[in-house]
Amino acid sequence: MRADYALYIVAVICFIVAAYALSLNTIEVQLSVYALAVAGIVFVGLGYMARPKTPLVVAPTSAPSPPITLPKAEPAPKTEPEEEQKKPVKKTTRRTRRRKKTT
Repeated sequence: MRADYALYIVAVICFIVAAYALSLNTIEVQLSVYALAVAGIVFVGLGYMARPKTPLVVAPTSAPSPPITLPKAEPAPKTEPEEEQKKPVKKTTRRTRRRKKTT
């Protein structure tokens, strides 16, 4: 049994005993009526603080859907543009130095 339910039951009992004592209409009972009413309020507050913060049972709203899997993207094959493929390959040649003119 959860602790908050037990505290709520004690609070209800305090209120019932206070209501019964109030119906007796004697002067000596007035202080006990107030004390029992305050104790009932305290137990209600303690029961509220002791309640679980998350719900105990979570009912699913719908059937779980299967996870979505995306197809793997395959890399596109590398193709060179046609213009670059048709260009002739240049041979590297040595450059000759220019001679300085002397006057």
